[in-house]
Amino acid sequence: MKVYSTLSVEVKFDEASGRLHLVCSRNFNALEFRKSLLAALRFAEAHHVKQWLLDYTAIGTLDDTEENWLHTSLFPRIMMTMGTDNYVAVVLSEACYQTLLNEAGLLGLQSYNSFIIINTFCDAERATAWLSGRALPHAS
Repeated sequence: MKVYSTLSVEVKFDEASGRLHLVCSRNFNALEFRKSLLAALRFAEAHHVKQWLLDYTAIGTLDDTEENWLHTSLFPRIMMTMGTDNYVAVVLSEACYQTLLNEAGLLGLQSYNSFIIINTFCDAERATAWLSGRALPHAS
């Protein structure tokens, strides 16, 4: 089910898995990116969705401004409104993933707290498999 769509970002909800799936295209637009994530969050709040698959493969890396926005605006809002046990799988291009892996190490590509559990991948199938292995409360 399509939740939100622009020229640069599409957000879908997979009812079978209970998961939001956000895909950025090569036509990346920062404003559309933020709006799409906020639309996804509104949907998650309304339907109690606890799993997100964020596919940034087409855009390479987010710039520092967008990374900062995620960590200072979006993630805190998820924590405040969605409670604990939110799972976010981030899919990056192979080159971007390798760069981050070299800079941060494997554990640096993961973030664990009781609110948002983030893991980073360079393969969408591995990201989906990781999410499939997480506890999933019923989405409505």
